[in-house]
Amino acid sequence: MELQKTGCTHIRKLLKEIVGGELIDKHNQAGAHLFTGDRFFLGSIRNPWDWYVSHWAYGCDGKGTVFYNVTTDGWRGRGRGWKKHPMQTLAEFLQSRPNRHADQWRRTYRDANDPGAFRQWLHMLHDPTYWPDIGEGYWKWPANRVAGLLTWRYMKLFTCREGGLGALKSIVTPEQLAAHESRHCFIDAFIRNERLESDLLDALARADIAVPPATVEEIRMRPKTNTSSKKHGAQFYYDAATEALIAEREKLIVEKFGYLAPGAGACDRRATAPV
Repeated sequence: MELQKTGCTHIRKLLKEIVGGELIDKHNQAGAHLFTGDRFFLGSIRNPWDWYVSHWAYGCDGKGTVFYNVTTDGWRGRGRGWKKHPMQTLAEFLQSRPNRHADQWRRTYRDANDPGAFRQWLHMLHDPTYWPDIGEGYWKWPANRVAGLLTWRYMKLFTCREGGLGALKSIVTPEQLAAHESRHCFIDAFIRNERLESDLLDALARADIAVPPATVEEIRMRPKTNTSSKKHGAQFYYDAATEALIAEREKLIVEKFGYLAPGAGACDRRATAPV
């Protein structure tokens, strides 16, 4: 299950080489038919502070769904899923709002190595005034007052089947959010971006898929794919206020996976992959 900007392009390439199969689509919810039989579900995740920097820097290169949505003036018709779910897409389109802040958003994408631009973007992303610009249904989610965009995507992808977002609409508190995730997350193993190769190999072993030693070593040495042009680590971009903002807005993911803020001097305090 591919969560954007968590190394999923790299994971996909490795899985293609090791286990074969085919890519049906990316970043989509799992269809109900996938829950028959004995399937092993993989999910990918990333340190939230690093995830937001990567997402913004990707936009500075003119890429990504959020970049397209927030920098497009007026109504957005492209990339909504018209072919796959025409009636649902039409209903969502009719309930959407035109983007009135495209110029402001474009200014925040001016330079992938400008921490001031990143902080401005981050504050806008977590300001209710600008939520309709983002799209993805996030601006209508009742829990958007207590959870950020990363948690919204996480909950949609890892706790709901295709088209099944009804249960998320009843969540309004952090406690309800955590309870829903605990009950409904169907991922058997998570691959953390920070230790992608090790977590992937551990997950394959748990799924009884043998990987030759030579392949293991080659995988560990391979460079990442689909990266952005930023030249600095996450700590370069954050100040105390924005660190605290992500700690609050992505509390569920921070606590589940044991992530630390950049100022703490580490990305992850756990030695084993959570499930």
